[in-house]
Amino acid sequence: MSTELTKIFDIKYGQKSCHNKSLLDAGKTLVISSKGTDNGTYGFFDLEPKYTSPIVTVPSSGTIGEAFVQDIKCSIGDDCLVLNPKHKMDIDYLYYIAASIRTQKWRYNFGRKITPKRLGTFKVTTPEEFKSQIQYNKLYKKLYPLKNNINNSNKKGNFKWINITTVFNLERGQFHALDRLDKGSYPTISRTGEDNGLIGFYDKPDGAKIYPELTLTISTVSGDAFLQITPFIATDNVVMCIPKKRYKVTTLIYIQSAINKIKWRYSYGRQCYKKALQKTIVYLPLIDKEELDEEYMESVVENTPHWDAFKDEIKSEL
Repeated sequence: MSTELTKIFDIKYGQKSCHNKSLLDAGKTLVISSKGTDNGTYGFFDLEPKYTSPIVTVPSSGTIGEAFVQDIKCSIGDDCLVLNPKHKMDIDYLYYIAASIRTQKWRYNFGRKITPKRLGTFKVTTPEEFKSQIQYNKLYKKLYPLKNNINNSNKKGNFKWINITTVFNLERGQFHALDRLDKGSYPTISRTGEDNGLIGFYDKPDGAKIYPELTLTISTVSGDAFLQITPFIATDNVVMCIPKKRYKVTTLIYIQSAINKIKWRYSYGRQCYKKALQKTIVYLPLIDKEELDEEYMESVVENTPHWDAFKDEIKSEL
C-alpha cells in the first residue's frame, strides 16, 4: 500500500531567519542548508534550534533533492524543505523516505525546483507496510561503538583561541591550469571540497614545489581542510599549512577538524587566500600558554569511530 508524502508529513520551507547566514554569529546550534554533503550541515550558530528530531530535509535549490535525515535538534534555512512527521515514525522509515526522494531527484532542477506541492504528491510505502531490512539502532551501535577512555588531563578546559600561524607556516600553490598538465604520478590537490582535495595525478610543472606528507591543505573556495599523508603538488587555489615542528598525526587531525568547524566563514565570494587565512584563529587545548596538549588531542581522535582502521591505513602510507 502506498500513500502521498503530504498525508504523512507536514511539508514546509525552512526558516527565513537562516537565509543570510553571514548575519549569524558562531554558536552551538546546527544549521542545515542546501549543501549536498556533510548531511546538509552549513555550520553551528548562535540561535535557538527550531526543529526537534528526527526529520527529513530536502534542498529545494543548490543540490536539489539531496535528502537527509536530521537526528539532532537543528535550525534549517529556507532553501530546504522540511518534512515533519505528522505522527511518530521509526528512524528506519525516515531513511527510507530520504533514499526514495533521492532516487527521484533527477525530476527537478534549477528551473523546476522542488516545492511542497510537488514533493507532497510523491508516493511511498506507508509506515505500516514498510519493512526495513536494516535495523538502524543495531547498525548505529556497530558503526559507533562506545569508548570511555578519553584522557581527562585537560578536564579543566585549558583551551585558547590560537592564531593558525603559531602552529603552521602558510604557503600558496604555484600553478593554476590543470588542463595544461600531463598525466603523471603526483597526487594533485586543488580547491575541491571532496576526496581529500585530490583532483587527480599529474606530472610536476616547472616551478612547482613537492610538499611533504603530514601537511594540511585548505581550499581557498570552500575552506575545507585536509591532511595529506603522501607527498603532493598543489594548485594556487590551495593554501598549505606546513607544521613548524613535528606533531603527532592525531594532533594534525584534531586541528584539521577545528579548522573545518569554522569553514563557514568562507565561500566563493569570500575566499580564504593566504592573507585572510593568516588572521584565522582556532580553538585548541594547551598545556601552558604556548605548548599544545597533544596527549589530550590524541585521546579524542583515538576515540572517534573507525579510528582503528584509519590508523592502519596511515601507517601503511607513512
